[in-house]
Amino acid sequence: MAASKSAPKRIRDVFYETRVLMGRDFTIRRFAEEILGAAIDPVMLGYIEKGKRFPSEALVRRLAAVRKQDPHELLALLWRDRMLHGFGKELRRVLAAPRSLTDIEDADLAVLTSQAIAALPDDGEAISLAKWRASFRSVRGQRRKEQRVPIEVARKVEQLLRDRELVEIESNQVRRRGRHFVAETTEERQALALEFCALFSKGLLDKLALADKDTGTYLRDHYFNIPAERIPEFHKKLDQALQQIAEEFADDASSDNRFMNILVTATPYDSEES
Repeated sequence: MAASKSAPKRIRDVFYETRVLMGRDFTIRRFAEEILGAAIDPVMLGYIEKGKRFPSEALVRRLAAVRKQDPHELLALLWRDRMLHGFGKELRRVLAAPRSLTDIEDADLAVLTSQAIAALPDDGEAISLAKWRASFRSVRGQRRKEQRVPIEVARKVEQLLRDRELVEIESNQVRRRGRHFVAETTEERQALALEFCALFSKGLLDKLALADKDTGTYLRDHYFNIPAERIPEFHKKLDQALQQIAEEFADDASSDNRFMNILVTATPYDSEES
């Protein structure tokens, strides 16, 4: 069973996907006993598919053998999920979140906002509001192909973009006015922080654990000294350069194009702080 082009983004989805593709007769119990060789209790497997427990690395390797897939590809998903889980727990303490932040799904707000902007034509041409909403409400790589983002979340994304004047909506038509989103509220910062962690951990694992794979991930680190008073100027020029690159390479959403999420951070470092 080769890995699909749009692989599930969480290890729980891989377990569910593999079992479902075996056929309707494969219940959790039968899958655990016959396919996984009774290496895990069916109840625990159910918890894994629901994202309530993490599988062991040995179990992930066994699943990779069933899928005829490089185990490091699936282990990278497991490692990222565990990083996000730990990061989310610490984030709750740091930000004193008003709502529970349990895992990557709390980053949906930031991810959907990015996808909603990217789904609009680059030339500013208006498209139907219904078509636009449908494009960013679809969740790829999840358990069901037709799974949809809850309408209240989609409305929040739409309202955010309207408030920031990144989209213009008139007479059931919508057009793009910008593609760069800056988190402002506590809730948005929490979501963005989790997305930031997800992207960083994926990039890190792509380049370390999957170094021999063409994952499409670019990761670089640069070091230089800069006068403190020039940091605001540097930030401004960096932002301008990134916007120019995004405008140059951005294309309309299609089956041939891949959604690219770019994470950039530049921070002063003082060795005395370590």
